[in-house]
Amino acid sequence: MATCVRFLQCAGFRFDSPSWDGSEAWAKLRNQDLWHTFQAVITLCRTENIEFLFITGDLFEQEYVCRETIEGVARSFSELDNTRIFITPGRRDPLIITSAYRLAVWPRNVHIFSSRVGSVKIPSHNVIIWGAGWTAYHQERPFLDGFKVSNEDAIQLMLLYAAVDPENSTEGFIPIRQEQISSSGLNYLALGHRDVWSGIQQVGETFWADCGSVEARSFLSGGHHGVLLGEINKESSRFEFRELGQRQYTEKIITIEGTSTINEVAAKLLAETSFEERQKDLFRIKLTGTTLDNETMVQPLQKILETEFRFIEVLTSELRTYPQFRSNGILAAKSNSGYPTQAQIFVEKLRERLVKAGGSEDIEHWELVRKIGLTALGQGRLVDED
Repeated sequence: MATCVRFLQCAGFRFDSPSWDGSEAWAKLRNQDLWHTFQAVITLCRTENIEFLFITGDLFEQEYVCRETIEGVARSFSELDNTRIFITPGRRDPLIITSAYRLAVWPRNVHIFSSRVGSVKIPSHNVIIWGAGWTAYHQERPFLDGFKVSNEDAIQLMLLYAAVDPENSTEGFIPIRQEQISSSGLNYLALGHRDVWSGIQQVGETFWADCGSVEARSFLSGGHHGVLLGEINKESSRFEFRELGQRQYTEKIITIEGTSTINEVAAKLLAETSFEERQKDLFRIKLTGTTLDNETMVQPLQKILETEFRFIEVLTSELRTYPQFRSNGILAAKSNSGYPTQAQIFVEKLRERLVKAGGSEDIEHWELVRKIGLTALGQGRLVDED
């Protein structure tokens, strides 16, 4: 009987999602990057002798994913002869009637958790794997209320798409409390919902971690992106975060002094970045300062830098002075899922348009667009389709 469990934890692929910062051409490239990262995960399972692959939510983007993509993922899983795969559907790919998970014949080594907490016993490894998935676009009940493992002799693992943050819950999302984790009796709790790696945490005798999304999608999602490799037995645990992200979104703030020239600013940026970074990553430059020349420097600087950077956009941070584009704190923080919300992305794009606003009439126009857009985005679905 095995006394040690080797697993790989990942989340947030969001296959076929159009939500990438950058032009349409870059969005296509980033979707290709995502497939490379997914294949890297499959390769890791083979080379690292991974026994269990845990996918803790948002494997697909329900609204956009196509059958071909789903079937491609299923085929890749079928090639992992020595790996069992456990999936918990998340907020972006819930197990609803029209779920992406219902559009493919999954191989026998794949188990998809449904609404209530259930378990799979694996006697050969003396392990019990628990999990629960989302079956709607909102969470109706807390996952761990009153939960405690029933067999303390086995290694106890659980997969959830959930947050550990009672202070910052949002509508449709019920967070897990620290005391629920400590009283669960679990050896390890694998979570998904954040955008970036949480680090290994411990509450009582239980370790937990959110591995974050495998790829960054916007300038709001800086930090580490990759997968978590774990090795657990009853006496000890070992974890390693492995970065797999293909590209980074890098934002820099440049303070313009009264004597600064466009060429000096460009030279400074080139000195701070390598050729490899400029060709691989996406950059956003925000100009700030008291000089009145900030606005007039944006377009000329953009033209100069476009010849050196594969993707770069130059903005002015003076847009922060427009209070109507910060209403309801919509840009104050990311969503509780760890990703920027659609509303945040929408408002950020409008703020960029204000860079080119010619006067008060233009500003009034974009304010009207903001009101209409946020009203439409506010009409999200809260209906359980299962």
